[in-house]
This record gives sequence, C-alpha cells and structure tokens, in this order.
Amino acid sequence: MDKIIFFHMNQLGDLLFSLPVIKAAKEESGSEIISVVKPSLAHILISSGLADKIIPKEKSFFSLIKKLKKEKDAKGILFSESPSSVLAAYFSGIKERTGFESASLSFLLTKKAKRNGVPSLANNRELGKTAGFKNIQNDYTGIIKIPQQNIKNVSKWFEENNLIPSKTIAISPGASKKRKDKQLAPEKWAEIIDALHDKGFSCVLSGAVWEKDDLNAIARMCKNMPKLFTADNGILDSAAFLKACKLFAGIDSGAMHLAAAVGTKCIGIFGRTDPLQIGPMPLEKHIIIKKDRLSDITVLDIVNVIIKDRVKSGE
Repeated sequence: MDKIIFFHMNQLGDLLFSLPVIKAAKEESGSEIISVVKPSLAHILISSGLADKIIPKEKSFFSLIKKLKKEKDAKGILFSESPSSVLAAYFSGIKERTGFESASLSFLLTKKAKRNGVPSLANNRELGKTAGFKNIQNDYTGIIKIPQQNIKNVSKWFEENNLIPSKTIAISPGASKKRKDKQLAPEKWAEIIDALHDKGFSCVLSGAVWEKDDLNAIARMCKNMPKLFTADNGILDSAAFLKACKLFAGIDSGAMHLAAAVGTKCIGIFGRTDPLQIGPMPLEKHIIIKKDRLSDITVLDIVNVIIKDRVKSGE
C-alpha cells in the first residue's frame, strides 16, 4: 500500500484547516495516512478515522528521522513551513515532498504550492490540489467524530453542574500563548457574562487546562460566578462540550474553529485578523464581530448580537 506522510502545524486551528485535505487524500488515493503531529492534537485525527498511524512530534530531531525512515516509499505533504519539518522530510528519504513555496528551505521541496496570507483552509486546499487531490471540501464541518466516552463525560459534567446544554453559551476568552494580542480585556468578559446572566442565559467559561487560572480570574469578577469547563480528559472532551452547547462566543482561536467544526454556531470576535480568510466555517452560518482594534469592541456589541440571535431563533 502507498503511504502519505502529513507534516502538521502545532496549533489546533491549523490542524482543523488540514482535515479536508487529509479526507480527500484518504478517499481518492487509498493510501495509508501517516500524520506527524503534536501529541495533544493526535486524538482528533485518530477519532476521525483519517490517520492510520501517528508519529508524534518529538524534541529529538534525529529520533523523528529514524521513525520516518521506516516508512518506505512514502510521499510527504507539508502543511508546516518550519525548517525542521522540511529537513525531516528531506533527510528521511521522502522523494516526493509537497509544500508551500513560502516555506523555509523551500528549495528542498519537489512540488510547491502558492500561499496567500496566513495559514488557512484555502491555502491548504491549494496545497492538496498541488499534491494531486481534486475533491477537497471547502469547510471542516462533519469530519471530526467524537467518541461516545467523551460525550458521556460531558453529559455527566452538565448533570453535576445542573446545567442544560441546549441553553448554555460557551464563553471562550483565551488564545494560545503566542496570540495574546487577540484577547479582549478580562473585565469585558465579566461584564458580558453578567449582562447575559441578567437576561436569563447560562454561560460557561471554557478553555484549555493551562487557562484555568485566567478563567478563574474572570469568574471571580462576575456578580454570579459562572461554571468553568476545561478539558481535563483531553481535546475530545472539549469537542464534546462545544458540540453540546447552544452557542459559542469567543475570540479568533482554535476553540472557535473546534466549535464550528462540530457544528455549533459561533459568535466570532475579530480584531486585525481577517474572518474572510480564517473565520469559522462555513462563514455564512456564523456571526462575526470585527473592529480593527479589539479595544473598540464593546460589551454591548457582543451582548446585543447574542440576544438578537437567540430572539431570532425563538428562544
């Protein structure tokens, strides 16, 4: 059986942008799909059934090369533009290496796709087409499969916290450690939660485990402390939680894309980044609040949009 090795980026949103390409590769080529991916993100690929094998990204470059060399006669497709990914593909003996022409050390690639702007699904689709795939869907919805155990974990959490999923808004204020410039002031989130609570909405602050302190800080600012949900059992618990919620409200982040990927409507808050390129997908099913300066987005901007949407939905 032929093999295709995908080299992934390290952020959740970027991984989700890659799913349609991997899906097309699996369906069109019949090849064994191997993903080189950050361990904490691997479960998304495994549960979706897209990846037949996972090679975890390791700190040891030489250990990764050793593992890759065992995969004989494989083709390589690089979503990642990092020097380490390109060098790993080259030194492991992968003969056909498809990546972006803007990648570091792109002269080591054998096929090159154009990239416009930041990493996105549109760019990844271009990469997939360069690699020879034709039927690449233009959004990431319907690809992730959430295991029953994670659904049970989340159902139990809702029961224990006396919350009704269909009446819950997931509030996600955080961004990755390298993207703190995308965040709204914590005080604004507290005001948003208080205003929604006064209107009868149930809000839950959600985020990664490492965000607990920041989430708790926001919760303590609220008049009525909201519950917190962090995925202590891994990223698929996050996927199950976001799918269960009626609505997601948060900044441009991996969590926003995960919510959209599992079919939950998003209120996406954007500053300088372009929602036309990296907004929740498909964009027409979601609501975007955008101002060039995040500080110009007010509490009422967000609260009014949520109330209007819920009224429109007959709730």
